[in-house]
Amino acid sequence: MNLIRIDHVSLDVRDRPAAIAWYEDVLGLRPHARHDVPDQPVFLGPTGARLGLFTERPAGLRHVALATDAHEQRRIAARLDRLGIAYRPERRSIYVPDLDGNVLEVLATSP
Repeated sequence: MNLIRIDHVSLDVRDRPAAIAWYEDVLGLRPHARHDVPDQPVFLGPTGARLGLFTERPAGLRHVALATDAHEQRRIAARLDRLGIAYRPERRSIYVPDLDGNVLEVLATSP
């Protein structure tokens, strides 16, 4: 895989306003925008090194997003198909669990 970077790590949190305040106060990470939509992340930190905070599931790791280009993402999807590994496509991403159930997002970045 031609990994460009780890784009973001998404976390489910119990109380998003409290979590945002903690990340701002303790680590100095600022949100890009604030909203109350549980299934949409609030991203903190700089582009390419962000945390995405969700609130729709129990607290914990949601997924780790690996950035690549669209061509490489298609190659990964074809490999998963050949290996019979289920994944979920969504917009510019595919989501696949590893052997332990940790979810990886393979994100096609814009050129």
